[in-house]
Amino acid sequence: MRYSLPFDDLATSASANTFKTMIAMISADVAGRRFRVRSLQLGFADDTPADTNLCIQMKRIADVSAGTAGTAGTTLSAANVPKKEPTVADTVVTCKRNYSAEPTAYEAEALFETELNARGSIIKEWSEVDAPVAGQDMHIGLLVAPRNAAARQVSGSIEFEQF
Repeated sequence: MRYSLPFDDLATSASANTFKTMIAMISADVAGRRFRVRSLQLGFADDTPADTNLCIQMKRIADVSAGTAGTAGTTLSAANVPKKEPTVADTVVTCKRNYSAEPTAYEAEALFETELNARGSIIKEWSEVDAPVAGQDMHIGLLVAPRNAAARQVSGSIEFEQF
């Protein structure tokens, strides 16, 4: 079952090289719960985007209960997470947007990382084999950091699959 997690006009940090979690998917500490990220679409919502770079990362928290992952932010209820197929069940993955406090226990290395100019956009797709995966009691977040001391506005979506 596939789901989309859209986000619109979210502000990055205003500090250079400081990552902020834009959105995240969180798998509960229940046996059999897991998901993989299938695609990422990200662009900039600034009216006049500056010619500056940003770093984009997808990072995982391997044990949500060990930190404060998922405790701050706007929760998107399971019933409101858009379904790719209208007749499938609601997702069991908790989704959050626009974190007001950063999760504290991200793994040291990113699952995916790239640089992007604020005048561009990215569409990234993963196969079943290559997709970033989270099992039970795990979290995958999309983090963005401006490379200069100015916040940028981003919009896009992440498609994920429960399996």
